[in-house]
Parts: sequence; structure tokens; C-alpha cells
Amino acid sequence: MSRLNEKVAIITGAADGIGLAICKAFAKEGATVIMADVNAEKCKEEANNLLEEGFTVLPLFCDVGKTESVKAVVDHCIQAYGKIDVLVNNAAVAIPGRITEMPEEDWDRLMNINLKGVFRCIKACLPHMLSAEKGSIINLSSTQAHRSWDDWTAYAAAKGAILSMTNQLAGQFGNKNIRFNSISPGPIMTPMLVERVENEGQEFLKASEKQAAMQRCGKPEEVAMTAVFLASDEARFITGDDIKIDGGLCTLPRYF
Repeated sequence: MSRLNEKVAIITGAADGIGLAICKAFAKEGATVIMADVNAEKCKEEANNLLEEGFTVLPLFCDVGKTESVKAVVDHCIQAYGKIDVLVNNAAVAIPGRITEMPEEDWDRLMNINLKGVFRCIKACLPHMLSAEKGSIINLSSTQAHRSWDDWTAYAAAKGAILSMTNQLAGQFGNKNIRFNSISPGPIMTPMLVERVENEGQEFLKASEKQAAMQRCGKPEEVAMTAVFLASDEARFITGDDIKIDGGLCTLPRYF
């Protein structure tokens, strides 16, 4: 369990779901983990659990929708550890809306967090990686960037833009030994999905499971271990790639 020994990683959206699973997996693989989340109380609670297990983690408040907040996290990380080896851009909000009815305020809020938040974090971290001439940046996209779901236009647009941003930056900074990759999860049993099941019923869950070739929803840990691989030196010749973790959802023509 030492694939990330001596690496310092910043993970946004760290308090629950996929972000928390990535924090746990990174910590268990030897990384020093900066757990950044707007829910400071939950983030601190989860960090304390990991600290009690002997792992090296630091919870910090971070609102990726605000430049000053992102800068404060990066500055704290540099002051405390002197470097940033890995950045995982996971923080996001899910706001559905029919394109003809969605308020511009909802569109702008989603773009500010889901897309501009990624821009802010990369802009703040990249200079430190360039100075060190190494780094791995992992952006969380979605199968919604690859497939069509009714009334999720804003979310899909942001996640699709993340794919393009990842590819462009991988090409630009590959010669500096900075790697950019993305992960596109399908339906994963996160607290967000559990809440939808509670609100929409078991039929929604069954439909979600039927979309994938493997006929089930994924687990946050299954996304986390892919992030571990991309962050590790095992993936040192991989950049500009997107890995779908969707149980074969995107290989099938059906949509429920």
C-alpha cells in the first residue's frame, strides 16, 4: 500500500461520495492528502477518522466557486508541505433544468462551480507543478459528457468542457512532465444518487442499473482506485486520456 508514498495531493469535494473515497484510497496508498470541501464540518469529521487510523490528512474549507478560497488552500498546502504532486478536481453541483426553462442563475452557478472551479484550481496549482517539473491533474467528468440525458444540459456542457480542457492542457504541458487525465463515472452509489433514489423511488434505481452492461451501479471505491492509478508513477506515460467507469453504460444504445 505505497503507490503514492511521498506525494502531496489536493482533492476537492472531499467530504463525501467519490471525493471522500478518493481521499481514503490516496491516504491508504501513502499520500499526504489535503481534503478540501465547502462543508468544513463534515470534511473535518471524515479527516479525523482518517487521522485516527494513522493517515496524513489535512481538512481545509474550500469553495471552488471563489478564487480567494482556492488560493488559500493552495497557499496553505505549499506552506505546510512545500509542493503539490497531485490535484483531483472533483467538486461539483448537480442542477437539472430544461434548456427552455432553466434560470440563467442556475446555469451560471453550475458553470461557476463545475467548470470555472476546475479552472481556478488548475490555475493555482499548475505553477508549483511547473516549478517541480512534475505533476498529475485528474479532472472528474461524467458519462453525461458522452451520452444524452433529458434536462441535464448545463451539467453535460460543463462536463464536456472539462474533457476538452483536459485534452488541451495535456498537449500543452506534456513536455513539462505534467499529466492531465479525466475520469467519467456513470451511475455511482454516492449520497447524491441515494437521495435521488429516496425521492424518485426504486424504479429510478432499477432504471439506472439497467443502463449499464454490468446491470448495476458502481461504487465510489471503484472510481477512487482509478484515480490512484492515474496519480501514481504507474501511469507516468498516460496523459490526455479519459477513463469511463460506467459498467459499460456508454457501450450500449439504450437509455432508460
